[in-house]
Amino acid sequence: MNHLQHERSPYLRQHARNPVDWYPWGDAALERARREDKPILLSIGYSTCHWCHVMARESFEDEAVAAYMNDHFINIKVDREERPGLDALYMAACEAITGKGGWPLNVFLTPQGRPYYAGTYFPPEPGQRLQSWMQALQFAAYNFYKNRRAVEQEAEKISGRMERRERLSPHLEKEALFSSHIVGQIFEKLQLQFDTAYGGFGQGAKFPNTMALEFLMHYAWHTSSLPAFQQLLLSLDAMLMGGLRGHLEGGFARYTVGRQWQVPHFEKMLYDNALIGRLLADIFKWTKEPKYRKALLEALSFLETYLSRPGGGFYSALDAESKGLEGGYYTWNAEEVADQLGDDADWFCEFYNITKAGNWEGRNILFATRPEELFAAEKGISLADMEEFLERCRQKLRMHQAQRPCPRYDDKLILPWNALVVTTYARAYGVTGNSKWLDIAEQAIVFLLDHFRTEEGALRHLYGQDIPAFLDGYAYLIEALLELQAVTCQPGWLITAQELMHTAHELFWEESAGLFYYTIKEQSQAPIRLLFVREEDTPSPNAVMASNLQQLGLLLGKPEWQEQSRRMLLAAGNKLLEAPLPHARWGTLLLGEVYGWMELAIVGPNARESARKANSEFFGLHVLMASEKPNDEFPLLAHRWPPNEDTLIYVCKDYTCRQPVKEVEEVYLID
Repeated sequence: MNHLQHERSPYLRQHARNPVDWYPWGDAALERARREDKPILLSIGYSTCHWCHVMARESFEDEAVAAYMNDHFINIKVDREERPGLDALYMAACEAITGKGGWPLNVFLTPQGRPYYAGTYFPPEPGQRLQSWMQALQFAAYNFYKNRRAVEQEAEKISGRMERRERLSPHLEKEALFSSHIVGQIFEKLQLQFDTAYGGFGQGAKFPNTMALEFLMHYAWHTSSLPAFQQLLLSLDAMLMGGLRGHLEGGFARYTVGRQWQVPHFEKMLYDNALIGRLLADIFKWTKEPKYRKALLEALSFLETYLSRPGGGFYSALDAESKGLEGGYYTWNAEEVADQLGDDADWFCEFYNITKAGNWEGRNILFATRPEELFAAEKGISLADMEEFLERCRQKLRMHQAQRPCPRYDDKLILPWNALVVTTYARAYGVTGNSKWLDIAEQAIVFLLDHFRTEEGALRHLYGQDIPAFLDGYAYLIEALLELQAVTCQPGWLITAQELMHTAHELFWEESAGLFYYTIKEQSQAPIRLLFVREEDTPSPNAVMASNLQQLGLLLGKPEWQEQSRRMLLAAGNKLLEAPLPHARWGTLLLGEVYGWMELAIVGPNARESARKANSEFFGLHVLMASEKPNDEFPLLAHRWPPNEDTLIYVCKDYTCRQPVKEVEEVYLID
């Protein structure tokens, strides 16, 4: 009865023994729905989603509930990470219907795939203003079979709302968008959402929002804005001290449920850790603060220890649960800590807020509410001694933690998330000079190009499966290749990036919109094809592609690509002006247009060493090329070879260069 037993997705396999007659997304289920004229129940989640597990145990494993689902619906299970295009589309439908979204996502569709009712988690019994799951099923079934005309009308309305959401306002003119005044307005709108007490944005659940923090970083760099810089550091420090960070095992959880960053939603996603690691690398470049370097190295170690695959690549996520207990791997009771730490337990428990009663559901999450230097001063010892003490205690607890059942990991290898990791390791090599991180980045990019690229040059979304890649796969992989070129000074990576950009144009570009679609035409069995201007957990693929076009245009001498980047920014400009927080990567791109991209060309016998130093410094938005021998193939390097044995650093904008300097530190002095 259940059709999921042969699926490769861990999430779908988790539901393979449900009494529900689940189908995977595909022609068999869709054709049956049309043939039998039955509504579709589309249920979307992912393998490390806690509330997905809860709803499965409460409802999908219940024989009576399953029988009702099987009698009245064609039931389709989707892994959102396997088919992100479907997830994005039907999440938009849920938001249009209910005003909110989340996972598990349950959407009721007509046989033609048009949504008419939706929700997220439904409990087994009604309460707290929530329908029960059975009530939702009965409502959706009754209306479809007894009130069909109204269902079709509602589906038409919802589709209209979704299409209007995707529809972009008329393109802005350059003069109306590309100005420091507009940039200031965007910052001021974003500033209204600052939580100036605890960091981050808003007063509720706290997400990393790394794209918005990157915007603050670049905005502060270009405008010397103290409020932007202060909010950036406040937010980042809160993330590092709070429960979002795994203080023992490393890594970062997906979000915290409250304003103060204390209680995490325990699943740990590959993309979050890659994006936070990248931000840590950049902020360490700027501030040289050791705590950011330490946090960066912890994040890389977590990726290597928990998510790296022996044969290459990185797994998708670690579960929130361990042996069915949410947070079981990560939380502690005070007696355990005392047993392991002995006389050291008092200070450790005080610093990490561990109590006998527990700080969360009878157990303890490790989080700090004050910096280590302040705690050291209170105890009358040096910061170095306090750091040594805390690390000694953490190591003892790590050894005990390692004996616990480890959370399940989702073993999918997803192209765009792996590409984000490559960028992070490459940038970490740039800032630290540790060749280990470069080795990991290069091995990973070779693995991706070998195993995710077809003979025709297109990309696949998943390792070992023939699902075509989505736009984010191309965008993030090109971005990773650009980062590798900058830190290795090997222009071959640029050639591969150029090839992928040509392929992306063929598969995704929509001339009338001036943007890329998220899916290729052959991929879209759904009623609407998305452009994906907005961003949620990861950067907007279109914004990343626009940034890639700008950089490739500079590095390869393709002004038409730079102009295309500007056209994309103009197309998304109204969305950015309306809501900066979910369009923050576009804001960073706008900073590049207003204040210019710095072009660094390093030539001479010691060019690689100078490039290594340059990659450890923060220069805002820039491109970098270096060569130890004459190279006229690339416009940034052409005709710049020094007449003597000097190594020169040219600082340029639009290929117009100032007098070259000899030391990386002198770059900061050039206006």
